[in-house]
Amino acid sequence: MLSAKVNPSPTSVRAYKVVVRSVAQVRSRERRRVVVLAVLVALVTAILAWLLPRSLLGAFGFLGAVVLAPAALYWLWERPVRGVYILFAAALLQETDYGSVVYPDDLGYYTPIFQDIATWSHISGISFSIAELFMVLMLLIWLLKGLAARSFRFDKGSLMRPLALYIALVVIGEGHGLATGGDFKLSLWEVRSQAYMFIAYVLACNLVRTRKELNVLVWSVIVGGGIKGIQGCVRYYLEPHGHLETLLSHEQSFFWNAALTLTAILFLYGGSRRLKTAALVFLPFILIADIANNRRAGVVALGVGIVTLLVVTVVAHPARRRVALAILCLGAILWLPYYSVYKTKDGLIAEPARAVYSNSHPDPRDASSNLYRDNENADLIFTMKSSLLNEVIGFGFGKRFYTPHSLDVISGAYIFYNLLPHNSILWIWMRVGSIGFFIFWVLIATAIMQAMQLAIKLREPYLKGLAVFIGVMIMQQILVGYLDLQWVNYRNLIMTGVLFALLSKLSLFDREPEPERVLSARVTVAVRHAMGVVSPSLAVAGDRLTRRSPIVVPGGSRLDHGETAVKTKELVQ
Repeated sequence: MLSAKVNPSPTSVRAYKVVVRSVAQVRSRERRRVVVLAVLVALVTAILAWLLPRSLLGAFGFLGAVVLAPAALYWLWERPVRGVYILFAAALLQETDYGSVVYPDDLGYYTPIFQDIATWSHISGISFSIAELFMVLMLLIWLLKGLAARSFRFDKGSLMRPLALYIALVVIGEGHGLATGGDFKLSLWEVRSQAYMFIAYVLACNLVRTRKELNVLVWSVIVGGGIKGIQGCVRYYLEPHGHLETLLSHEQSFFWNAALTLTAILFLYGGSRRLKTAALVFLPFILIADIANNRRAGVVALGVGIVTLLVVTVVAHPARRRVALAILCLGAILWLPYYSVYKTKDGLIAEPARAVYSNSHPDPRDASSNLYRDNENADLIFTMKSSLLNEVIGFGFGKRFYTPHSLDVISGAYIFYNLLPHNSILWIWMRVGSIGFFIFWVLIATAIMQAMQLAIKLREPYLKGLAVFIGVMIMQQILVGYLDLQWVNYRNLIMTGVLFALLSKLSLFDREPEPERVLSARVTVAVRHAMGVVSPSLAVAGDRLTRRSPIVVPGGSRLDHGETAVKTKELVQ
């Protein structure tokens, strides 16, 4: 029998009251901060809704903002990692610009998350976007919730030093550019993406804490790529303008490449059955849309990425070494006849061969594009070397680079032709100088090296595959940045920042639980089970825990599952 009720000591009572009072104070502070934030968000959102054109929102938008903003804030406050999910999903789904033809399924046209508020409202002079307001809000929630609970901790991740140093040199470049005649509003078009990458990195490092949260991001890549793939196929086959030069924005090919690369990794390294099934369902839509988007940079990046994935698998994953080698050999054998037959043909099936062939034998359109890019690169180098100071610390942001080789051929179609060039890797060198460019490559090399080390070191194949995925996608980001303006794209750099952050999380998720903690959990559940104070579902969990391995009790004897409940009852009594 259990012992009779014992009167608590005065010391225990005082300690209990102190704990209760401390918890009450923390909850009170937390409630006050939630109320303050809710009022502020409701006020700001209501003002924006009221000022928007009535044809967009009107009175219903005003009332909806007042009602929904506090609810959304509470939803984010309860689990701040949801803000990372939203930001990541926006990067996967929302275009940042549009072509000459606006399709009715343009998601970003109806929800302009990345556009300046002044560009889609009748308010002038506002140089910030909904995405930026949301990032500031998530930083505030993270800070205030941590301070309210007195549990604030800043997780720097494994890339904070090179990334922070690179961002510091971007800030220096911004100051240098403005001090030498740069325009602040022009500079925002350049530095915003770099800031987005850093903010996404900080948020993901500090808010993604469990394996379940990691899996949500992995699912987002597949589902986001699938949604955009279906959208691309609908445009290609059903829309009247579906056979234009590109289906979606240029950077979308990078995100389709991510979904295709991740699909290959899931079947090489493993993943949940549901995730594999979803990847297979979306695969044909993603593949067709990616090829039909007609981006040479995307095709080249995907090819390099898949070959790199297979080579790394041979080294890092012995269980799939033969499969990877077989795919490499089979691909090499099939590529030669495919390339020779389709390199000069038209159609979707010929696009990969034609993309490679056009590099050495460009058609008139590709030759004109290549000449333009050569002139653009020459202008960037000329600008960087225009003075010793520019060569060391950069030309700075907010200034249009010099164009001794004329680029006027696209000046009417692209107003930033002498501000944001296609070769955004060389653009970094021109803007932040040789010092900043060196730090940039230190950042990239460190990230890829960490990813490859994790691919070899981690025990679980699924996490190994995610490490390879991060390394391969960073390589693809460099390629598309070199060829197609994507190191200045908001969407690409948000995803890059999140991938940088996840490098420091994979090893944490791969650790086995400490034996003492496992034993403590098993004994606790078994004791509560023996006392009859647990629900049937928890009792089953206790049975599973004790069945998994025997428990060692004082004296060194080992208890099997059948003996556990009896022995723990004796210990309690």
